[in-house]
Amino acid sequence: MLQYADVSGYLTTALEALQYDPLPYFDPGPASDAVIQDLSPNMMVIVTVGGGSGLDSEELFDRPGIQIRAIGPQTDYAGAEQLAQDIDRALVALDSSQSINGKWTLSVVRSGGSPSLLLKDDGERYHFTCNYIWEVEYQ
Repeated sequence: MLQYADVSGYLTTALEALQYDPLPYFDPGPASDAVIQDLSPNMMVIVTVGGGSGLDSEELFDRPGIQIRAIGPQTDYAGAEQLAQDIDRALVALDSSQSINGKWTLSVVRSGGSPSLLLKDDGERYHFTCNYIWEVEYQ
């Protein structure tokens, strides 16, 4: 099964390759927890692994839902949007040639449109969100 550590580890590596410095703070959420959001005044990525479309017919691959909330630095709309788009590109690029922590991935697809603005919080940070279905080996 896909776990938070699998998703955050993959995204950390992808953002390091894009030379994000410092890296965003990662947290498993819940996304609405204001205390968690106060842990980092800079960029933050909240990853929620939840229900998706279930096992395939052979029960070899699971299809969990993944929600990503990308939060940018204070007063930086463009930075938040760029972070969300970079994460989106990294996830959509996954295919059957890649293994994440020893788990084979078939594909990652959006369950809706591209990342979109969700809100601007009390700390003047913009939140973008996007949902995905990640088809991954069921172990």
